Amino acid sequence: MNESLGKLAARADVYGLLSQAYYTPEISFLKGDFLATLLRALGSLEVDSFAGEVKNLEGYLQALSKSEELSLEYTRLFRGPVKAKAYPYESMYIEGGMMGTSTLDVLRRYGEAGVAIEEGFKDLPDHISAELEFMHYLCRRELDALQRGADDEARRFRDRQQSFLREHLNKWVPRFTSLIQQYAAMPYYLTIAEITREFIKGEATSNSPG
Repeated sequence: MNESLGKLAARADVYGLLSQAYYTPEISFLKGDFLATLLRALGSLEVDSFAGEVKNLEGYLQALSKSEELSLEYTRLFRGPVKAKAYPYESMYIEGGMMGTSTLDVLRRYGEAGVAIEEGFKDLPDHISAELEFMHYLCRRELDALQRGADDEARRFRDRQQSFLREHLNKWVPRFTSLIQQYAAMPYYLTIAEITREFIKGEATSNSPG
């Protein structure tokens, strides 16, 4: 695998891992190889400025005996007893409410790319995890096409990535992650928010048309 394919695989991995980072926290997952895998993928992309923070985070998570503490923080940040601190839905930042026109456009793009919302996914299609997982899917499809020598197909999936970054993720993730950093009380979400913001920022720059 040449360098460009290796970096594409790493991009796909980062998107997939960040998608999982915004699921309801499970201690067994967080104490697994999640952070080590994320660090390796970021290193492959030469995004290694988070190495120290991720290492510190590994120690913090290993010291946790239960997931309740993270679950309470997750609820406070993203659900709220009354109002969330940082809603994880694109439409809240674009239209100021749930299921706006941006959500419908996200759903349309999923369908055009051959993606259906899994039956087990109980949230809205513009949830941060769903949008990041969609980018993971697009990267993997581009990688698969390149490995088969299907350059035109690969180009279509790259175009979808560029468009989705430009028209969706980069329009709301900066504000979403800034709110997390403003209100988070635990290092896990502070670090994940920073990585997400900087990764999307870099992606939007490096994948801009032209």
